[in-house]
Amino acid sequence: MRSSLRLVSLALLSSACAPTPQATAAADMDGAEAGGAERQASSRWRYTIALDESLSHMALGLCIEGPPPRALVAASGSAAQLESARVRGGPALARSGERLLIQDLGAQGCVDLEIDLEAAVDAGGRQAQRSEQALMLSPSQWLWHPAQVPDVLDAQARFELPEGVHATLPWPRVPESEAPGSEVGSPGWLRLERSAFVWGAWAAFGRYEPLRFEAAQAHFEVAVLDEDHRASRADIERWITVAAESVATLYGRFPRDEVSVVVVPASGWGKDPVLFGMARRGGGASALLLLDRDAAGEALPGEWVAVHEHLHFTMPLVDEPWMAEGFVTYYTPLLRARRGVLGYGGAPGRGEDPEARQLRLAHDILVGGFRKASGRRGGRNLGEASENMRRSAAYRRVYWGGAALACDLDLRLRRAAHGERSLDDLMISMNASSTTTKRWSAAALFEGFDQEIARWFEAGELDELISATAVMNEHLEAESIPEHILALELEDLRPLVDLPSR
Repeated sequence: MRSSLRLVSLALLSSACAPTPQATAAADMDGAEAGGAERQASSRWRYTIALDESLSHMALGLCIEGPPPRALVAASGSAAQLESARVRGGPALARSGERLLIQDLGAQGCVDLEIDLEAAVDAGGRQAQRSEQALMLSPSQWLWHPAQVPDVLDAQARFELPEGVHATLPWPRVPESEAPGSEVGSPGWLRLERSAFVWGAWAAFGRYEPLRFEAAQAHFEVAVLDEDHRASRADIERWITVAAESVATLYGRFPRDEVSVVVVPASGWGKDPVLFGMARRGGGASALLLLDRDAAGEALPGEWVAVHEHLHFTMPLVDEPWMAEGFVTYYTPLLRARRGVLGYGGAPGRGEDPEARQLRLAHDILVGGFRKASGRRGGRNLGEASENMRRSAAYRRVYWGGAALACDLDLRLRRAAHGERSLDDLMISMNASSTTTKRWSAAALFEGFDQEIARWFEAGELDELISATAVMNEHLEAESIPEHILALELEDLRPLVDLPSR
């Protein structure tokens, strides 16, 4: 199984780690193909999902109350994995390209689909992977749903799994008092928020024992796809716990109630214990982490990938990569330093206490990243590089250019407020938008920053009015990272590493 897991690692590394909406056969998930009335009307969807013993076939039933849909859709290419699709107790559904057409839901109001999971995994690319006892397959590949997702939606799902088989998904459990099936409630139902049908997620099924634990006041469930790895279950729990606790140094707790994580062990290269990660937010927070199967357990707590991916869950879905990735890149070493778990850079220097070591390592990571991304004079500015990041593979310039912008704004706010205000405060206020299904532009978020900063100034908390938008534009128009950021010294960064007093 090692060779196939190496293939998935290479496929995953070809993409950036930011969460992206799932591709579907629908023309526009938020469009008005069937008119505004269908999107505005309330709907009730109930899924029953069964897997066979070999994890090679799925039976998916969907019962719909409310406006009948015109078509069902899933991710592009998913129609090829359908073995059958029919109205319950009635005829087969007609197909039109990637869509299943609905003319009549029949007396029971339900449809039944049979899905070839082996074919779905083979066609899933970076969305899918299989080991001897488990599989990872994004819900976008098999969660067929009406093409129009209404604004008001009551959707729930229940799994019927063979004995010993578990399912790990980000969908929250429905309280038994609210579950369908009987007056006293039926256990096992999961709630599907609207985002489950708009954005991608990571999901795993298999004969593994999930890790379930509390960390930083949040509940985590971790599925490890393959048992062939050096790190123990306790090592993996400690790894994810430290990542959550690092994020909590900014927010006071991990700012999601539930998180699901799929860990895929793979053959590694280089020295990093974790090879790749990707955060997704469809139906809840879920993360994929690609673990070097030979990594020692003690190398995991404090490594950067898990912290980086879990930080994505604290921010809204931002259109521009320089902000979506740059702000997360900025905080990744800072929060690890605040937690005291930065471990790279060798042994402490002579007479160096733990706090000084964390400051030194955070400085080396941040300023080193800024310098490597500073680029040549006369190149593209940050705004252009961000717009063309995937086409031109300008990831370093965009990630670290955005981080430099965040650092500059943070330092200016701290100086104007004598350390009483900072970018931390803006990140905390922005977190309220992190669970919505809205996409945000950086300009809109920075407009909100300016409004908040103006309130601080009017309250006498700042010596001067700082314009976040002006700082943004200065960096976006620059062809290289500003010299005053490249020249930052250890003491310049000390306030950033110190734990907030609140």
